[in-house]
Amino acid sequence: MRKLFAIVLAGVMVLSAKVVEASNGSQYAGYGAQAMGMGGASIANPTDSTAAVNNPAGMGAVGTRVDGSLMATGGQLRSNVHGAKNSDDVLVFLPGFGVNYQYRPDITLGLAVSGYGAGVDYGKSIPAFGTSKVKSTLAQMLIAPTATYEFAPGHYFGLSVKLGYESLMLHGLENFGATNDTDHALGIGVGVGYMGTIAPGLRLGVTYSSPVWFQKLDAHDDIIPDGRLNAPQQAGAGLAYDLGDWTFAFDYVWINWASQKTFANSLTEGGAPGASNGPGFGWRDQNVFRFGVNYKVNERLQVRTGLSLANHQVPEREATLIAVAPCDQPKSAHLGLTYKLSDDLELTGAYMYDLRHISKGTGASEGTEAGGELHMLTVGVGYKF
Repeated sequence: MRKLFAIVLAGVMVLSAKVVEASNGSQYAGYGAQAMGMGGASIANPTDSTAAVNNPAGMGAVGTRVDGSLMATGGQLRSNVHGAKNSDDVLVFLPGFGVNYQYRPDITLGLAVSGYGAGVDYGKSIPAFGTSKVKSTLAQMLIAPTATYEFAPGHYFGLSVKLGYESLMLHGLENFGATNDTDHALGIGVGVGYMGTIAPGLRLGVTYSSPVWFQKLDAHDDIIPDGRLNAPQQAGAGLAYDLGDWTFAFDYVWINWASQKTFANSLTEGGAPGASNGPGFGWRDQNVFRFGVNYKVNERLQVRTGLSLANHQVPEREATLIAVAPCDQPKSAHLGLTYKLSDDLELTGAYMYDLRHISKGTGASEGTEAGGELHMLTVGVGYKF
């Protein structure tokens, strides 16, 4: 077990640095292979040991198990900044990992690893914001040691400590006074959650995650406000209902991008680049609605589908820098299945299609457009002890 964990964690650290695109800002629509197949709906419907990413309390209901997944993202992103047209053919891989241990009948101890990020590499591109090609990568990895306590039958409280690693590379933004450089930072935050059965077959989940506060990125304090790029706080609630062989799940998630200056400040904020009131991405908060359905075909096979729908966090008047971080495809359709190879071992596959969207700038962003479409395929393996 120790060797397996070390190998998977090393893989996450290497591959998460190559994250290129996500759905809701720098976040994906779903975490965990089974949750991905249900549109991400998982706050009240934990299915494996990555549940802590969605709701720490969910780890209390999955028992002793280990889960790993690999997600491949492919598609094309394109931009046009005042006639400078560029495109990027995307193909990246992101692993996920979780492990959980039933320490006592009422206590579990576990750990979940997740990746976040956005970026673009236009290759042989036409400079749009300076003298060199546009290339950017934001990669964030969170390791979440998690404990749960079943304080009443079927009612769980969970607590996660979120340990973060962040890497930011910016290239081709000389017009904003930026240097082409890469920097790294460590961060910390917390997540809490509740999940419980409130009526026969009906579960309720609620969760809150603080910001993950990262160290200052000294190499970029000349362009991002205060030199900091924290992950935003967020909160969510979910319901799940079991009806025979069917499970129906619904989540609502609020992502507070507007609380973080680098994300929230307008490009025309007024201050100098790097200042607290300096230019940023101009993002607004997101309200995410996730719907999922799972059907148990037989003792071996389950099939599922789902939708994730959110508002665009990038207003059209703030579309200028979307060419640097084109992560504005917040509506997606999902399919998935799980097949039990044995009583202990299961294999899961999931497919997600980000509905195509092109953002076109207005006002100060007039003449800029960027976006594209993406396909994500996830394969996961779970083992119960």
